[in-house]
Amino acid sequence: MQYFMYKVKDDAGRTLYGLIEGQTKDDIKKRLRRPNLFFISARPYHLQKLFKSRVKFQTLIMFTNRLSSLIEAGIPILSAMDILWRQSEDQTIQLVVSYMKRQLEEGNKISTTMEYFPRIFPVVYRALIRVGETSGAMTPILRKLTEFLEYKAKIILRTKKATFYPSIVVVFSVLVILGMFMFVVPTFQKLLLKLDVDLPVLTKVILEISTKMRTWGFFITVVFGGMGLYMTLNYLRRNPRVAAKIDGMVLKIPYFGHIFLTISLSQYIRSLSILLEAGVPLIESLTVANSTTGNQKIAQELDGIKNDAEQGVSLYEGFKKIKDIPVMLIEMIGIGESTGMMSQILEKVNRHFDEEIEYNIDRFLTMLEPLLIIFVGFIVIITLLSIYLPVISIWDSLSGY
Repeated sequence: MQYFMYKVKDDAGRTLYGLIEGQTKDDIKKRLRRPNLFFISARPYHLQKLFKSRVKFQTLIMFTNRLSSLIEAGIPILSAMDILWRQSEDQTIQLVVSYMKRQLEEGNKISTTMEYFPRIFPVVYRALIRVGETSGAMTPILRKLTEFLEYKAKIILRTKKATFYPSIVVVFSVLVILGMFMFVVPTFQKLLLKLDVDLPVLTKVILEISTKMRTWGFFITVVFGGMGLYMTLNYLRRNPRVAAKIDGMVLKIPYFGHIFLTISLSQYIRSLSILLEAGVPLIESLTVANSTTGNQKIAQELDGIKNDAEQGVSLYEGFKKIKDIPVMLIEMIGIGESTGMMSQILEKVNRHFDEEIEYNIDRFLTMLEPLLIIFVGFIVIITLLSIYLPVISIWDSLSGY
């Protein structure tokens, strides 16, 4: 038998999508015949497509929040999944929940079914769900997950707000420069060619750039060159060694490297804190947290801490071996180990990192705006100067007579 994706409407008129195994469309229609469902269509569906799918971050937060509320209300997991399926507005999450519900009916665990969707449920998410199942403390785990996801959503929203104005300035700057070289310069180019005079080097360079920019070759080079560069970088990053070298170079960029390092460590520390607080064993917590750094260079270095921990070496000693780790973090980890309050100490460290990241980003954006304005002004002045230099030279020549 193969899987079919079906489409139905409930008695409230809502459209619902689901997955079911069957042989023919008529077979599926018979099996879905219920008083509160109106069958619309069914077609064969490849599960691999669903396993590779993604959903919006807000959709995942809503799913987690609703699941937490249902479990806390004492509703059995199967009934909770059925309610989630009916309440979800997103087609992808409806299909995911439908598949998960089928797996649960066959006796599989919810953490096991989530493993099929690594692009929807992050590794930290799946690890915590697994702990919740094992310990029987699913409700507090889901509450903690909701808080974690909402925190990440706030960071994403704050970043978008912070970069909105600079993005507008960058786009405007690019448009101004393109407008100068594609419309203003060509107008004066015709006049300068008619004057039939020796043009300064700067003027020749500007005119040559303007001429090149108005060709299909320039457009094709920019579009396909950009696409080629993007695809090449994506391909290279699939190799862990190459990705580590690229990420290592990123960390060496003046000013920005420190920001990227702090962001990576913040994600690592927050994940580690939540995992340890939930009762996940240390080695597994280190492994899972390591996958959340977003930087292969740092991940490779932090992987050494896990290997040391497996040999009985303390986290304090493990972190001391990494030169990029701030001294404050190393000392706080030492305090956490000696007091047995590791998760609480890591939470304090993470708050410090969050404040540092926010300060550095705000400082960068404050500097970026005037720098962009100065850069655009410089380009405009150089362009106008190159245009008017020949005119000024001719005027000086005429004044001599």
